[in-house]
Amino acid sequence: MLSFLKKAKKKGKDTVVSSSQLLGNTETAVNNNKKIKSALYFHPAWGEIELEQKYIYQFLHKDLQDLQENQVSLAGIDTELKDGNYRITVFIRNSAAQPIKFEKVTLQLLNKDEEICARKTFDLTHLGAIPANTSMPWVFTFEKDTTTNANLSKEDWQLAFEFKPEHTLDIDPTWESQITNETKQQLQQLVSNLTPPGETEVNFFGLQTNLEENGDLHISILIRNGYNQTIRLEQMPLHISDASGEVIAKGNFKLGNFEVKANSSKPWTFTFNAASVLKKELDLSTWKAFIPQ
Repeated sequence: MLSFLKKAKKKGKDTVVSSSQLLGNTETAVNNNKKIKSALYFHPAWGEIELEQKYIYQFLHKDLQDLQENQVSLAGIDTELKDGNYRITVFIRNSAAQPIKFEKVTLQLLNKDEEICARKTFDLTHLGAIPANTSMPWVFTFEKDTTTNANLSKEDWQLAFEFKPEHTLDIDPTWESQITNETKQQLQQLVSNLTPPGETEVNFFGLQTNLEENGDLHISILIRNGYNQTIRLEQMPLHISDASGEVIAKGNFKLGNFEVKANSSKPWTFTFNAASVLKKELDLSTWKAFIPQ
């Protein structure tokens, strides 16, 4: 299967996280006082394992450190670079008392200096249930377009889980000086309760509207940034539709150097002057803010 097995040397470091942190099961807290010795397990998809390979995996498995109860680990075994693609072999280790199942997991391949050499989101539903208290060898492939310019070290590399930070509230100083602590807490609670945007998504969530007697329409929205980096908006076209589904206001706003921090939502108010409001009778019982296509 793999030529490196003849050398029988584990070259990567181990990543260890709690199963609750990774899988969201709050009932499986890490027990620091209980050490778990895992059993070697081969996934059925690997079919019949040659005897020599099985012996070498057993040898590598024997040298693994015991885990604490309710942990998940990626124990690095070896790497292979072929045609610009990395093939990374690790033990997937489960020290929980019950099987675990993965869905989509983002993994980072780090060199000994902890520089990211590759990053990819894997759909691991096909693995099914990984039995309790087992260590399972598996190969992850990082294609060339998922790699960076960082060089992967031959030893002391690491395959690590990427955890997206909690989506937070980003309040501009001009807003913060004008709202009460109660309003700020309500906004924080709202942001916490909403499903975060995707990691390559920016969207809007409507907060409130205010139609002035002179016909000006004020729209307050959350600008929601799912990217893992700050976005800057210098100019933004914005349309508003009301409950009828019709576009009731159009504007093109110059925002200067307006920023929304990584993985956060920023409240902002846009004013459409009366000339930008397209209807006299507005039904703002429900409404939507969007960028025209």
